[in-house]
Amino acid sequence: MKNSKSFVLAALLILVALSCGVWFVRHRTVSGSGGLGGHMGDPPVTDDAGNNSFDHAQLPAIVPNNVPVVTAFVGDLQVKGNPQVDGTLEPFVVGESLKLQVEALNAVEYRWTLNGEVLKEKDQEWSTHGERFYDVTKTGPHIFTVQVRGANQALVSLEKRAELNILPLKIIRLTKAIVHDDDEHFITGETINLEVEMASNMKADLDFYQYRYFVNDVPIKHPDEDAEWSTNDSLTYTFSTPGAYSFRVEARRATEQKAEDSVELPETVVAADAVLLSFDSNPGNEKGVPVGAQVYFSAFPTSRYGKSECRIGVKAINALDFNWIAEETGATWGDPYRTWLPLEPGTYLVRCEIREIGKDVADDSREMVFTVVDGNF
Repeated sequence: MKNSKSFVLAALLILVALSCGVWFVRHRTVSGSGGLGGHMGDPPVTDDAGNNSFDHAQLPAIVPNNVPVVTAFVGDLQVKGNPQVDGTLEPFVVGESLKLQVEALNAVEYRWTLNGEVLKEKDQEWSTHGERFYDVTKTGPHIFTVQVRGANQALVSLEKRAELNILPLKIIRLTKAIVHDDDEHFITGETINLEVEMASNMKADLDFYQYRYFVNDVPIKHPDEDAEWSTNDSLTYTFSTPGAYSFRVEARRATEQKAEDSVELPETVVAADAVLLSFDSNPGNEKGVPVGAQVYFSAFPTSRYGKSECRIGVKAINALDFNWIAEETGATWGDPYRTWLPLEPGTYLVRCEIREIGKDVADDSREMVFTVVDGNF
């Protein structure tokens, strides 16, 4: 009997100790006098970004005494840009309207600041509306902070902070409209259509941006306005002479005097009196071809005057000169197709050239690398 009583007493003492331990852990977690998440003498708890606030993982299941806590930013301040369907993120620019949103516990009123200045609502610092809208009018760092308080106005949360860097504008890309299968080769006299894509903003004024276009690094006047700076975000350009062309666009806000961003067309465009729209082989070169297997080369030519001729040549990759494949007549210039019978393994460069009949030099050319291997497939 004495042993039984001792056993019961010991079990009771263990339960009491466990209860005290749980109380101590919860008390240390949420109700220390050093601020939320600590005790006297401890530094305040911060998240990974250094914010004096809890994230979801730090918060206990129940915040004691209805203490207000900012848990997370959502929306624009969380994403920090405009998500696109291709998975990219466009930056925020001047003219954007930001929606300020936050998640909080035990919050009755909200107080927002931007770069240290309170964003008042109806001339009041605190508002019962958790969401705010802010129209961006300046460039540079924008540091937003938010605090919440509960029904007891003496209970105010630690502030949570988010930083955005606002650009004046952003050219996303300069693109060319597709004219045919390969639109890097144009006939002299044809036109190319260029379009500018900007990071979106909420400005209703269509003249908010101005553009200046460059051809081969020389600024040109826009044909619709007869001026270098234009409100047109597209350009139609006519190739008056043969040659290689590069294109670039600058952009600025209508209120500014200097360009604020610049983007080049990724490709150099060729204009000529005769061009090759494509150059292919059969079989293809995905795995190479064995020695002794015939390869059929064909090109798709077009010309300004409808009278062109082609030649196709092959050389070892490190050789100096091409071996031009002759037609059955023995001529090297003629129709846009040839048959090649490789006799040695190796890597070869195959070239097709086109010229207007009567010219001594080629107007345009295309190349491919071709592999010849030993054995059969």
